[in-house]
Amino acid sequence: MVGGIDIRVLDILDIVIAAYLIYMVYKYVKGTVAVNIFIGIIIFFLLLTVVTNLKMRLLSLMLGSVAGIGLIGIMVIFQPEIRRFLLMVGDRTLKGRFTFIEKFFNQANLGNTEHSTKLTQEIITASTELSKTKTGGLMILSKTDVPDLVKTGKLLDAKVSAILLENLFFKNAPLHDGAVIIEDDRVVAASCILPVSENRDLPDDLGLRHRAGLGATENTDLLAIMISEENGEISYAHNGKIFKNVSMPELKIRINKYYSEI
Repeated sequence: MVGGIDIRVLDILDIVIAAYLIYMVYKYVKGTVAVNIFIGIIIFFLLLTVVTNLKMRLLSLMLGSVAGIGLIGIMVIFQPEIRRFLLMVGDRTLKGRFTFIEKFFNQANLGNTEHSTKLTQEIITASTELSKTKTGGLMILSKTDVPDLVKTGKLLDAKVSAILLENLFFKNAPLHDGAVIIEDDRVVAASCILPVSENRDLPDDLGLRHRAGLGATENTDLLAIMISEENGEISYAHNGKIFKNVSMPELKIRINKYYSEI
């Protein structure tokens, strides 16, 4: 009992689990347009809890009615995120379950400085070589599963290495067209088709590769790296913004920052 209030161990456990689930959902939608809606929902339910405990009947009735109808709205608004999450955890094969566990630990490893530095260096080395040889390339970096993008290409599931990335984008390679998807430290698919940005304010000289990379990041927390086939320039896109003709040190900082973000 604390301050006259009877607090059980189960109450503490209940709060910890609820907080953890909220954190995991926030982490999953962080960097997408859905995060603002998610924060709004949290504020709404906190307000509903307060007015209910204060026995403010009119507000409780109004907010309670909105909450009941809002559940359907939430399902509609978060449909893409819910679908991706269910696809990630609902794989019925034994391999799928072990892969999910493996990805969970891989995400934890991304927070390890040595692990993320090595991963970044492999991507930087490949980008440097592709830029020197003016070989077009499009790499999508993700910290979570992106089945909607992966299923548009050829499945690989190989550890990230500079040599692998260079060979995938080699001009005569069968999978050089499209994007390479990198989840955690694995190349999961190649020759993937990305949604092209519909932003009408983009310059006319922006090519299809750059528009596709930008489009993939507009509503997600993905990081896209594009290497121009015309001049070897390197660009990257994140949160719906594109940064053209960046230097290798700048790209390295951006990748390291991306993997260090929670």
